[in-house]
Amino acid sequence: MTDFATILPTAALVLAALGFFGCDQPVSGTVGTVADANSSAAARARADGAGLSIVFVKVDSLQAGYTVVADELGRLEENFTKAEQNHNNRVADFQEEVQKLQNQVQQGLLAPNKIQAEQQRMARKEQEIMQQRDVALASIQEDQLRIQQQFSERVKEVLEELQEENHYDFILNQGQNSAVLITNDTYDITPLVLERLNVAVQDIVQ
Repeated sequence: MTDFATILPTAALVLAALGFFGCDQPVSGTVGTVADANSSAAARARADGAGLSIVFVKVDSLQAGYTVVADELGRLEENFTKAEQNHNNRVADFQEEVQKLQNQVQQGLLAPNKIQAEQQRMARKEQEIMQQRDVALASIQEDQLRIQQQFSERVKEVLEELQEENHYDFILNQGQNSAVLITNDTYDITPLVLERLNVAVQDIVQ
């Protein structure tokens, strides 16, 4: 299953004009040394961008560094591996049973009515195996969508907080398949976003 890593949409993530531009006072509570390193990003961006404050995040790095998502993806990967193994075992058992029946038919050990009954039974069993596989995959996909939604919502909350505090005009996403091709790392606020995300998790645990 190759799409676990695709947690956010691939389009560029842009938060613009969310009603925070009229805020005169920044919100206090910037965290640690990472916040100090990023505190002047807005001023630099505004100075270099002709009045616009533009920064960016690397959403792929957020996904890898956000402990909640990493743990959930690990659990999901384990569930998928177990489901795949269980399905393969059921298929192998089914194929073995079919082979035994074929041998009995070839040896003339089954009456015609018995052969027909066994064919119907095996058809039902095959259908049950496929249904069990579909149920397992549907459950995993539901978990995947839940993780994606929770991650997207939490990242959006943090980005909105940072936008309000620093008066960013745009927060872009640099990553695979995004519209942003080349950036200056000076305006990368990914470490700050990650610290906000993981500090919130630590507070909940404590």
